[in-house]
Amino acid sequence: MDLRYNGGGFTSSAVELASHIGSNVSSNDIFFRNRYNSFLEQFEQFQNVIANFTDAANNIGNQLTNNRVYIITSNRTASSSELVINGLKPFMDVFLVGDVTEGKNVGSALLRDNQNEANNWGLLPIIFKSFNADDRSDYGEGFIPNRGPINEFMELPFQALGDPEEFLLRNTIDVILGRSSTSARRNILEGRALPYSSLERHLRHGQAIDTSKDEDLKQVLPF
Repeated sequence: MDLRYNGGGFTSSAVELASHIGSNVSSNDIFFRNRYNSFLEQFEQFQNVIANFTDAANNIGNQLTNNRVYIITSNRTASSSELVINGLKPFMDVFLVGDVTEGKNVGSALLRDNQNEANNWGLLPIIFKSFNADDRSDYGEGFIPNRGPINEFMELPFQALGDPEEFLLRNTIDVILGRSSTSARRNILEGRALPYSSLERHLRHGQAIDTSKDEDLKQVLPF
């Protein structure tokens, strides 16, 4: 699974993706548990907030060799992508290839001023921290890859995504096949800034968006 460019998004998408990959998971198993800030935890609807896996008919977990899933990561892998990694860890061997992830183990809820149609602005305050079924959320500094840290800029020229010779995919295949990595075209960019990516300015980069609590927030926040 390639999450190198995935900077986060809706937690519901993370649940669905993980539910199709997790080994022997069902709707009875916890995918993540959110713990809200001290103010919101005063209210019942923000206590014991749990998201379970779904029952995916085409789940591939039992087809994976040695109960292992390989995930390609980068320093742009964040939030809901990291939620998938963290949520799967209690149920299977998650092997990461690439760079250290961003370390976004917290999330937001979208607040809008619905009483003023002229106000086109909204807020995405950080209001919760996510834990997996083992009650772990220890990736605030990012997940350290099992093979790495390496990034796709370490070898030029670039290959097309999906090409077995593409640097990160080839490293992943090397691990799967148990072979040493070769790098005939290696060109390390020592001392140079990595090329800029527009993904770094994506509006929701690094945010886990939880829309399920919008109505609850309107009941407890004065706006």
